[in-house]
Amino acid sequence: MVRRVFISLIIAAFITFCVIFFLVLPKSEDSKFKSPHVVIIGLDGAGWNLIQPLLDKGELPNLNTLMKKGSHGLLRTERPVMSSVIWTSIATGKSMAKHGIADWTFIDKNNVRVPYRQSERRVKAFWNILGNSGWKVGIVNWFVTHPPEEVNGYMISEEFRHLARRDTSQTATTCPQLLQKKLQFTRRTRNDFPNIREEEHLPDFSNKKALGGGNSKLVSHYANFVVQEKIVELASLYMFQRDPVDIFAAYFRLIDVVSHFACGYMDASLLQMGMDEEKRGAVSPETLDRIDRAYSEIMKPIYAYSDRILGRFLEMIDSKTNLIVVSDHGFGFNKGGYGHTNLPEIPHGIIVMKGPNIKSGYSIQDAHIYDIVPTVLYLFGMPVAKDMDGKVITEALDEKLLQKRPVRYIESYENESHETKVIRNKKIDEKVLEKFRALGYIEK
Repeated sequence: MVRRVFISLIIAAFITFCVIFFLVLPKSEDSKFKSPHVVIIGLDGAGWNLIQPLLDKGELPNLNTLMKKGSHGLLRTERPVMSSVIWTSIATGKSMAKHGIADWTFIDKNNVRVPYRQSERRVKAFWNILGNSGWKVGIVNWFVTHPPEEVNGYMISEEFRHLARRDTSQTATTCPQLLQKKLQFTRRTRNDFPNIREEEHLPDFSNKKALGGGNSKLVSHYANFVVQEKIVELASLYMFQRDPVDIFAAYFRLIDVVSHFACGYMDASLLQMGMDEEKRGAVSPETLDRIDRAYSEIMKPIYAYSDRILGRFLEMIDSKTNLIVVSDHGFGFNKGGYGHTNLPEIPHGIIVMKGPNIKSGYSIQDAHIYDIVPTVLYLFGMPVAKDMDGKVITEALDEKLLQKRPVRYIESYENESHETKVIRNKKIDEKVLEKFRALGYIEK
């Protein structure tokens, strides 16, 4: 009996020891989540003229933290101020003339209007350059990435978010295609809009009376765009955690879409004041500031949602990660409304950078859409191509790092032609054209 009790005590002690041992045993690096070396978050349409009034009121805490701990400034853009063109320039470091994406659509050899697709891009994007050098890449929803191309990692094209409105089982929207089925849990429909709106504290513009101008026709599409933004968010956060990469990039569009019609909910008399001053020559800085602040208040819930998305990424990345937040353009007041094309002055975008290689509390003075790829290549210790139109944003980088590792150059990364197989789906192309018409990008 005593012997049996003794053996039982020995076994219990051994089990206790094993439990304690495995609880305190340091996990190997392989078992931990690997935060990317570089993360790029694209916020289409975000502009400082609307962000700053919100920061002044203590809003957008995550963006505010990034600005204080990192560097920020204008991201200068180019005409034509079209998202399809600019996001391709941001991804390639090259001008429209070089990368080949020149508009929203083009007339194909059959005299049919079709949207630009990845197959029309003539040069390599950063995911090709880094992937070919052995770095693992993760790309989610970047503009003009359909059909998704094979990369060293994964790519979720911009057509994936349309799971909300149609069955894409017959069309590959991810590469590898297996991801498409794996990410079915992100599927949402317009019926989910009320829950998403409540969860993210978003307005229901369809239940509000428009007072001023703006693209009122676009309001009917608002719910779909909110649902699509949530799909992109869910897919991004899932892949970010479950499939670690060296560089991760995700693109979000809701700010841009809402900015096209939100001025319709502003005080019409304030918009009229701006138009009257335009007719007399120019809107005064005081009036423009009043209009911008009123507009930013209407846009606040949309910017706040984007800020929460940033916060969800910030919770996962570590101190070794370089985070870059960019927009392709902002929105400016003109002729009683807000827009980004055909304005007297280009409404430039934003850039915010934070990381171990980035200066803290620095105001960037000279950043351009072409500079993102050269800067990313430098952060990976790779040379910049001389045939790129941008430069490394050295002003925002740690000076000790620059002294230790000067910027290097090569002639080009286009050592072979960049071609992807042309795969078109007539139904999907027509849906894209329908969306462009709703946004006012193309005529009927």
